[in-house]
Amino acid sequence: MPSVATAPAAPMVGAAAGKLATLHATLARLEAMFPPRPRPALQPAPTPIDPAAVAARHALARAHSTMFDARAAKYALRDDYRPQPGRFARLRAAIIRYQQARAAYATAAAAFHASPAGAALQAARAKYPRF
Repeated sequence: MPSVATAPAAPMVGAAAGKLATLHATLARLEAMFPPRPRPALQPAPTPIDPAAVAARHALARAHSTMFDARAAKYALRDDYRPQPGRFARLRAAIIRYQQARAAYATAAAAFHASPAGAALQAARAKYPRF
């Protein structure tokens, strides 16, 4: 049994040939009306991301989150007036944790602003005046 892929194509006759000619004419008219779009220019490759800058950003974000959690814990204990043993010790511990978190955040912020990403941020901020 002969394969369809290897069989020669049958010649177009009659109405099929007319429909094919009409289709080709329509396609030619559409190509004239809508020429192919020019290909966009290739974009330059993005600059590689500096792993040190990413590490500095992540350290800053973690320190920021820790500082806000410590502050929230301190404020939560501020209105706790229940007469329990160790209440002032818990309050003092929360205050010390908040102070340590603020110091860690200040260190992380200084490290970030010393990195190239921090310098780029300062340059971007310098473009716009502060109100």
